[in-house]
Amino acid sequence: MSKPRKQLHRRPSRRPAPSATAIEWLEDATGRCARVTALGSRCLMVENYTEIIAFSGNCVRLDSGGGVLCVHGTGLCLSDIRPGALVIRGEISRLELPCEGGGSAD
Repeated sequence: MSKPRKQLHRRPSRRPAPSATAIEWLEDATGRCARVTALGSRCLMVENYTEIIAFSGNCVRLDSGGGVLCVHGTGLCLSDIRPGALVIRGEISRLELPCEGGGSAD
């Protein structure tokens, strides 16, 4: 006769702590702050921008509800432009995100 197997009790898994507060998620959902996603090393997708302020092969300046977002580099071009989202391609060297106060970060 074999011994009865002991039941293994699993510990309840802990959910990771949220990385952003509920207010930050709400701002993101309403489009008040820009969302920048790197797509490889030479491509950025920018969502929630309101206006293209300036564009050249070396700098792209976008207005978002929270301030001005600047992308610096060489050979920059805009692609996949649609309301509220666009893709910037090229040799990206620096990204300046708006500060919480509404100005641009230096």
